[in-house]
Amino acid sequence: MTTSKTSAAFAPELAYEWLKNTILTLPRDEEMFLSETQVAAASGTSRTPVREALLRLEAEGFIRRVPHKGAYIPALTDKDVDDVMGARRVVEEWSITQVAPNPGAVPERLRELVAAQAADTDAVEFIAHDLEFHTTVIRAAGNRIMHDFYRSLRDRQMRMGVRIVLDDEQRKNQVLIEHSAIVDALAARDTHAAITAVREHLDTTLCSLKQPRL
Repeated sequence: MTTSKTSAAFAPELAYEWLKNTILTLPRDEEMFLSETQVAAASGTSRTPVREALLRLEAEGFIRRVPHKGAYIPALTDKDVDDVMGARRVVEEWSITQVAPNPGAVPERLRELVAAQAADTDAVEFIAHDLEFHTTVIRAAGNRIMHDFYRSLRDRQMRMGVRIVLDDEQRKNQVLIEHSAIVDALAARDTHAAITAVREHLDTTLCSLKQPRL
């Protein structure tokens, strides 16, 4: 009985995680409709926990729920990309100014993440390491509100970046170069160079996200 109750308690989370992973790996310029029945079968749950997961994802802004039918996952527009990247610029430029004068062990951790990215062959893993790279700097800045806000952007960034890594090997290599420039500036405690490196990285990232896909 306890096992059954435990399984029932985790069912909404299972449905949520399956849906979230499906959303994050969907290229930003594609849309999708998933019925409650499809999600229930794929996640190994019933339709009731699926509905709970859909309500949660709708509140987070990832889907548009169709009551008693399923979920519509819209494509992300260039305006969506502009909004997220604009928010990133505010948080990341402020954070880098806080960390650069006294970076401590941050450069060492960032070099580890750059090395991990260089070895990644999976697009989702590459982007996960990319997000951790930037989050490491923001976390080190010590502002919990900024950190929590940045975390709220992570999933949208994940979906936006999948297609770039899948389609553009040159951009992947350029990300490694740009990340290394940020690390070098932090290691040198050069605030101006660090800000410049972050700005250039975000500018080229924005251009890559908005360029037409063949």
